[in-house]
Amino acid sequence: MAGITRRMAGPKLVAIDDEVEFTKAIEQFFSARGYEVHVALTGASGLELVDDHDPPVVLVDLKLPGMDGDELLSRLRRTHPKTKVIIITAYNDGGKTRERLLAAGAYAHFDKPLSSLRDLAETVKRALADGSGSPAVPRP
Repeated sequence: MAGITRRMAGPKLVAIDDEVEFTKAIEQFFSARGYEVHVALTGASGLELVDDHDPPVVLVDLKLPGMDGDELLSRLRRTHPKTKVIIITAYNDGGKTRERLLAAGAYAHFDKPLSSLRDLAETVKRALADGSGSPAVPRP
């Protein structure tokens, strides 16, 4: 098995982050709201989950062991162009990385620590409603 899976009937969501506590929080929060959540702790296992489950939305940490978020975003854009990739990272360089990731096809970008999972949930809802695969309007 590539990662931890909780099966539900709702929209599919894959979270790829090497921080176990963060992925637990994501899994609990979104599962409680009816999502089918799949969690991976590495980029490679995350790609397997995306290939296996074809989720409409993937949450990706930028700093991952082995394959970083940049490489993961690039691969997902090529292999799953309609999948919305939301980057969540603690890396902060004054917005340069955010701009680069959005230009590379990320749907949205969030800085860690997240002040609330509600903003992330709203962005996931928008991503699900937007079937185009194109990036959202960048958020400040």
